[in-house]
Amino acid sequence: MIFQKKLNATIDWLKEKSKLEFNIEEEHIKLEKNDMLALFLSALLVFSPFLLVLIGILFWSYSF
Repeated sequence: MIFQKKLNATIDWLKEKSKLEFNIEEEHIKLEKNDMLALFLSALLVFSPFLLVLIGILFWSYSF
């Protein structure tokens, strides 16, 4: 390739940049009193329509 040196230099620069940006240690977050309840309720609200449709399909398929 004609621009192989420039391409390699750019790839090396991007690798160094990503090492600097993602070299942050994760902090453990303490949950407050009702956070687990809120997480459970939000998951229930997200997945319940899918589960209801799945149950409906199962009942419909067994009715035949």
